[in-house]
Amino acid sequence: MSDDVAWVFPAFGHSVNDEGGDFGHPSHRGFQRAIEAEPVLFPDADFSPVAGTFLEPYLAARKLDILQYDTFVLENADAVYATPFIRDQYPDATILLLAAHRMFGLESYDFSDDDFPTSILRPAERYLDSKIVRRLIRKHVDGVLTISEFVSEYVSEFVGDTPRRTVYPYVQPEFASELDALETDVDGCHAVTVCEARDHKGVDMLVRAWPSVRDRFPDATLDVIGDGHPDRYGDVPGISVRGFVEDLADEYRRADLYVHPARADAFGVTVIEAMRAGTPAIVTDTTGSRDVVSEIADELSVEPSENSLSQGICWYFERSVGNRRELAERAKRASTSFTEGEQLDCFGEKYDNLTTVI
Repeated sequence: MSDDVAWVFPAFGHSVNDEGGDFGHPSHRGFQRAIEAEPVLFPDADFSPVAGTFLEPYLAARKLDILQYDTFVLENADAVYATPFIRDQYPDATILLLAAHRMFGLESYDFSDDDFPTSILRPAERYLDSKIVRRLIRKHVDGVLTISEFVSEYVSEFVGDTPRRTVYPYVQPEFASELDALETDVDGCHAVTVCEARDHKGVDMLVRAWPSVRDRFPDATLDVIGDGHPDRYGDVPGISVRGFVEDLADEYRRADLYVHPARADAFGVTVIEAMRAGTPAIVTDTTGSRDVVSEIADELSVEPSENSLSQGICWYFERSVGNRRELAERAKRASTSFTEGEQLDCFGEKYDNLTTVI
C-alpha cells in the first residue's frame, strides 16, 4: 500500500475492554494499519457548551489540520463533518466512509427519560445531525465500507448508487486466545450484557424486560457491564450494575447467556466475544451480528422490544442443558472466522476492489 491514504478518526476510544485506546474502534485501527494509512485525529478539545451535539464534530473538523492525501477514509459519522473541508482543499481526493455507528437515525435513540426542555431539544438536534450527515455523505463521499450487511442495507436508502463493500470487525488476538482457553457451563439462568451506556445499545429495554423473565424464572440474574449505566437498574430484582470490569473473559465464562438488546447496532463485537467463549447470544434483528447468531438458531434473533427480548431469553432458559451445550458448540464454531488475520485480509481485498471501481 502507498502512504497517500489518511484515516480520519474521532478523538475518543471505543471498546469497553480496551481502556488504552484513545481513538477509534480497535478493529478499525487494525484496518487502518493494514492499508498503511496515516492516522489523522480530530482535535481532542473542549467544545462546551455544545459538546455532545452536531456542533462539536463540526467545530472539531474546522480545527483539523488537513494535509494532502490521495484518499481519505472517514471513521464514522463524526468524521463526515470534515468532508466539505477536505473537498474544498483537495477536490480530486477520493473520500471513503467506514459506516458503523450513527447511521441509523432517530430510531436508535431513547428520549423517554429526557426532561423538558431536553425532551424537545435533543430529538430535534439528533434529527438535524442525521440529516446533515446523510447530506454530506451523498454530496462528498465516493465509496462506503460497511461493517455488516445490516448497515449496508440501511445506508443503501440514502447513498443510492455509491459503491459499497462490506467488511467485518474481529476479536482482538490476545483476547481471542484468552477466550479460547475458557471452559464454560450453560446450565443456569445467568445472563450478561456488555456495553457502554449509549441509547442505541438498548440496555433500558432489557432492564424493563427482566421482571417478565423473572416471572417465569425466579432465579434469573443479569449483570450489566460497562461504564455509565444508571445505578437504578440495580433496583430491579435480579439485576446487578457492575460498571467496568477487569476480567471480561471471566464474565463471559460465568454467563449462561449473552444478551445484546440494541435498538440499532452496526455489529456488536461483544456478541462474537461471548460466542467465542462458548456462551450463546441473543441479539436484536437490528444488530449487525444477527446473521451470525441466526446460524445458531433463528430464535436467538429477536425484534428490538421488551416483549421480544423477554420471549427470546425465556426460550433459551427453557432449553435442556444438552440443547444449550449444542447451541454453545455452534456458537463457538460460528465465531471462528472473526480473527484478525482473516478479517484484515478480507478488508484489504474489499478496500482495493472499492477503490478500483470508483
